[in-house]
Amino acid sequence: MPEPRPATILHISDCHLDDEEDGRPRRAFASAIDLSIELGVELVLITGDLFDHSRVREPLLEWTAESLDRCDRPVVLIVGNHDCLNETSVHHRFSAGSRCKQVTFLDNPDGISVNVPGTDIVVWGKAMLEHEAAYRPLAGAPGRLKGRWNIIAAHGLVMDRGVDSRRSSPILTEELDGIDADYVALGHIHTFQVIRTQPLTAYAGATESSMRGQPGVVLVDLRVGCPPTLRWHALSIGSGGDSHRWIP
Repeated sequence: MPEPRPATILHISDCHLDDEEDGRPRRAFASAIDLSIELGVELVLITGDLFDHSRVREPLLEWTAESLDRCDRPVVLIVGNHDCLNETSVHHRFSAGSRCKQVTFLDNPDGISVNVPGTDIVVWGKAMLEHEAAYRPLAGAPGRLKGRWNIIAAHGLVMDRGVDSRRSSPILTEELDGIDADYVALGHIHTFQVIRTQPLTAYAGATESSMRGQPGVVLVDLRVGCPPTLRWHALSIGSGGDSHRWIP
């Protein structure tokens, strides 16, 4: 079987887009889209909370769709606790799969794997219907597919079993132990964190403030013969940020 082609993923999460036209969330998101174009990444991966709440208005939905189409590359999107896929979810109105050209929306609550067009990347994720203790973001995660870069996308809280059984959307460390993937892309925690290196697992943090209040994204490089590598990249949002600062 042929080896997978090299790929770079731009991972963002907790964008919390709202109706404020010139607010930090929108400026950070626009800067992330700009970066995806500048670097020519193979995939933009959004791990939940694209929107801040279900009441956002149509002009924001139009702006978001235009922004995602502007990046002109595959986008894979899951929901989070702010935009979970219950009956009032904003995603019923946003309808990314039909409104956007290259967005794959993982809307199956049991989980689904998708092959990213034009790449050798496969992404698995599941739809959160409600942010509750019974929801397990990693339950049902599949085994490795050979000849592909295997990515797991999830939105929830990494914790040890028994720490607090009342916490919603738990991602148990023992579940991570059983994952065979190249990268586990997480959302929900607003601060960039590398959780572990095997499998490589990280929270991208909130796009507008992922490291010490600085807007940023995570870039994951996948190359045959090398372990997956991760870099945090600061975003410029017109307030003096450095758009070329790399943190390994």
